Amino acid sequence: MSVSQVDLPPGYPREWEADVVLTDGGVARLRPIMPSDAPKLVAFYGRVSAESKYLRFFAPYPRLSARDVKRFTEVDYVDRVAFILTVGDDMIGVGRFDRTEDDRAEVAFLVEDAHQGRGIAQLLLEHLAEAARERGITGFVAEVLPENRRMAQVFADAGYKVSKGIEDGVLSVEFPILPTDTSVGVMERREHRAESASVHRLLHPERVVVYGQGRRVQGLVNAMLCGGFRGEVTAISSDGTPVAGVPTATSIATVPGRLDLAVLAVPTAELGGVVIDAAHKGAHGVVVLTGTDVAPGDNRTVVNLARAYGIRALGPDALGLVNTRHDVELNATPGPMPRTGGVGLFCQSAAVGVALLNHAIRQDLGLSSFISTGDYADVTGNDVMQYWEDDEATRVCLMSLDSIGNPRKFSRITRRLARRKPVVVFAPGRTSRSSHSGVRGGLGHASDEAVDALFRQAGVMVVHRRGAMFDIAKIAARQPLPDGARVRVVTNSGTLAAQLQHTIGAVGLLEAGSVLVGADATPQDWVDAALDALGDPECDSVVCAAVNVYEEGTEDVIVALDAVAGRTEKPLVGVFLDFHPPMVKESAVDLVGELPRFDAPADAIQALSALTAHAHWRTRDPGAVPLLEVDAARAKRVVNRVLSGHPEGRELSGVETTELLQAYGITMVPRFIVSSLDEAVAVADRLGWDVVLKGTAASVRSRPDQAAVHRNLVTADDMVHAWAELENLTRALGLGGDVGSVAVPVVQAMAPPGVALVVTSREDAAFGPIISLGLEGIPSELLGDTVYRVPPLTTVDAAAMVRDLKAAPTLFGRHGSPGVDIAGIEDLLHRVAQLADDLPQLASVSLSPCIASREGVRVLGARIFTAPTDDRRDPMARVL
Repeated sequence: MSVSQVDLPPGYPREWEADVVLTDGGVARLRPIMPSDAPKLVAFYGRVSAESKYLRFFAPYPRLSARDVKRFTEVDYVDRVAFILTVGDDMIGVGRFDRTEDDRAEVAFLVEDAHQGRGIAQLLLEHLAEAARERGITGFVAEVLPENRRMAQVFADAGYKVSKGIEDGVLSVEFPILPTDTSVGVMERREHRAESASVHRLLHPERVVVYGQGRRVQGLVNAMLCGGFRGEVTAISSDGTPVAGVPTATSIATVPGRLDLAVLAVPTAELGGVVIDAAHKGAHGVVVLTGTDVAPGDNRTVVNLARAYGIRALGPDALGLVNTRHDVELNATPGPMPRTGGVGLFCQSAAVGVALLNHAIRQDLGLSSFISTGDYADVTGNDVMQYWEDDEATRVCLMSLDSIGNPRKFSRITRRLARRKPVVVFAPGRTSRSSHSGVRGGLGHASDEAVDALFRQAGVMVVHRRGAMFDIAKIAARQPLPDGARVRVVTNSGTLAAQLQHTIGAVGLLEAGSVLVGADATPQDWVDAALDALGDPECDSVVCAAVNVYEEGTEDVIVALDAVAGRTEKPLVGVFLDFHPPMVKESAVDLVGELPRFDAPADAIQALSALTAHAHWRTRDPGAVPLLEVDAARAKRVVNRVLSGHPEGRELSGVETTELLQAYGITMVPRFIVSSLDEAVAVADRLGWDVVLKGTAASVRSRPDQAAVHRNLVTADDMVHAWAELENLTRALGLGGDVGSVAVPVVQAMAPPGVALVVTSREDAAFGPIISLGLEGIPSELLGDTVYRVPPLTTVDAAAMVRDLKAAPTLFGRHGSPGVDIAGIEDLLHRVAQLADDLPQLASVSLSPCIASREGVRVLGARIFTAPTDDRRDPMARVL
């Protein structure tokens, strides 16, 4: 666990503390070393083998002297830095660097033998490199004995370009530590494997203990037994109520052997000791279910305690875990066991989990896994997605999110996962999506439109009804994705055919004709029509809609078409309208088969439309993030100067704004605030005339009639007339005639005529920076014609932003107009995105107006606000 403020030595960088996942899925605490760690270091060194000590110090070194301990534990966190990894009270690894030159440092590691092979040295190297970069170090050197192959391999596998040489029998290794595509890729792949393994261990336990009030424990035990759990279950009744059906114990400590998972429903006062007991029994994880009296402030305590002892935690307020694999069949929830299938289902709060799990069971939708983590959870949606990517049983991923812990990491993982498996996020209305009071990373700040756009950018399908999420899953879990938008309808109702065709067009799909089978069509007739449609190269999806109001219903048609759905290479969807729910015949196939079945035609088409759009997203070129020449260090200096004088943040001055934007290649047209007519004329003289006079106060700017803007002023008489008009406007608005004080007039050189745009970035609690583009004034402010994306912005993202505007025709040329510099707009979007991405302290950036013309894009105005925040978005070292 993190140390208290009182214990911190001078200069201790608390922001370097982190919980990390090891390669086997275990958890450890990583933090800078402190003088008070001396006893831990001595005990750790005593557990290290003589061989490991020899490989570290190149000589027999059986024990550390008092001088050694002092030197190793007392560092300055600048030129001498050391990290330790702990599990519980034990240190299991240590790594350090010592600066040898201004930008070089020597690095070394030592890992306890019992924990070697868990990726500890790689983790230490990542975090040491991250810390070293912050201290201005760009390269590491290390000396390794040639027989120390394991440590030499750590450097070789780091993803950096390593140079080696042997001198006096010692291997000298040197490598730069600046991030490269290779090194970042190595880190992300290790992160993926470790987090996937961590969730895998939770979902594949062999020995489970259920602890809590006897009545609740009995219910949980019954759920496990009815679900067919293949492992061992032990029950512990905290109130003495007998529990039947499984072995019992009086405490976790008395359970024989090791444990894998502890399912807990106990009061707050008991949680700490129970979690520690579970850790000492070797448990991989604990599930703290709903129904305990855990206050919001205690949630983090549970998570920190679990992480400190090297285990993962779900809850409090979790509904639990389900794994339907036939060799596991785990139901660690109070609810019924769902059917086996290809749908992975994730949520946070238990209340939402009940609704989702009930819906899945009532819809008879087969699940591969279900995970409800609770609020403030240790295990997040990011971890679960890492597991789903590797899980062959999961074909489609459903998520209901209350909050996002690391938005950049979420976007990174979903972009990768969505290219392999459909990902659907249930995003209810804005009110219900707002974060709970005090919940970090809630989804309540960004607008509904922005949230939806940002999910779609990552390839995620967003739905606003729980039923719509399961509708998509019905198809995606059983059928291939469509190759195009052409849909063929096969039905025995002309009226239903017309309705389906209308819905197909309304959702943006293409109607590829209809086939009417007879009212008395046999099941084979339906099969023949479906096979003909599926074999037609002019058709991408087929919807069979059968109506039968009489006694026999549509069961025989369902059975026949299910056999077709199991072998098709195009999606086949069924809509069945009758008064008789299908009954499974002894000789028939299981009606919960390969054919997605709907009883509402519109729901089927809506789901098919979402999957068609997703399939198109998968096949398109994702683009690349362009390499821009920017001076990030200069921009950071500007922000640091502002925040050093105003730690709470403030708006940047005109000079500061200009310098900051110039560092990212964004040049503003100079603007001069004037307070009198004489001053306005003087400024225009200096600019050589052909200027604009405009009022910039909110009360007069952005009017539809542009009455506060006077262009192409070429003489002093023009300025006198424009000034008088501005005075008349302020009087008409009831603001008085003092133009200089109420209109805040500015004088600027004229930009070429074009389209006025507004480009913004706003720091969102859940997503980080959100970039937006719109036409200035009424189109964006009142009509909502604004598009959104999050960095990193690829070439495809920027191009889509421009083209997704409803007013895009005004940019490409309309009614014979020549159009504007589209490439210039996209370049500006890239620069704003990188600026906002590099500097989290920029609470908001607004460039308005930006005049886009054939000659380029001119930025005429800008407002930038700063706020104190963490300086790292997605660290180049693995953290939870």
